Amino acid sequence: MRIRSLALFLLGFSFMFTSCELEDFLPADQETAAEAEATPEGMSQMLSLVNELRSEGCRCGSKYMPPVAPLSWDADLERAALRHAYDMKSNDFFDHTGSDGTDVSDRVSDAGYSWQAVGENIAWGYRDIQSVFAGWRDSPGHCRNMMNGNFRQMGSARVGNYWVQAFARPRSS
Repeated sequence: MRIRSLALFLLGFSFMFTSCELEDFLPADQETAAEAEATPEGMSQMLSLVNELRSEGCRCGSKYMPPVAPLSWDADLERAALRHAYDMKSNDFFDHTGSDGTDVSDRVSDAGYSWQAVGENIAWGYRDIQSVFAGWRDSPGHCRNMMNGNFRQMGSARVGNYWVQAFARPRSS
């Protein structure tokens, strides 16, 4: 389903694993361009914004979410987010299901992350980190993902105006 008028969707569930590498998904000539848009400075700012929200607690719609522990950055989750952002941009769609039928659990597993809980926020059309973060914060489902105390790590990526946050709890914790 191609949706241009909606900016946000929510998903956070688990399914089976598949196996492929991010490098198999991105054409060689596009890898550098896609990764360049997920700058370390920008993604560090995204993590800081999410952790500030988590430290203060907030209202996600009508539900109060108390403060929870901060998230740490994970490169595997960043790769899963980058894969999906690149897929949506290059194939001109906006959905939690990838063009190859994968969901967030598949992408996170494919990136090499062994998880026991996983979730994803996606957005389209925002021009900067502050505005996409505000959109997610103001959306009850996305806000609950950012405030979910079961998640311990996150990765995020942007390709064009496609944004993805991947959240997870490693299997070992």
